[in-house]
Amino acid sequence: MISLLTGVVLGTLVGALCRWLDIPSPAPPSPIGALLVVAMTAGFVTAGMFV
Repeated sequence: MISLLTGVVLGTLVGALCRWLDIPSPAPPSPIGALLVVAMTAGFVTAGMFV
């Protein structure tokens, strides 16, 4: 659970820093690409719960 919270906080910080420093976000620019990243992350976290 702590690693999930750490991931969310770290992702939020990276996104905020990208916005504040006017550098391109490391995320895909389209909604489909963003959903793909969310789906892969959810699958990784879910699989980690069973291993």
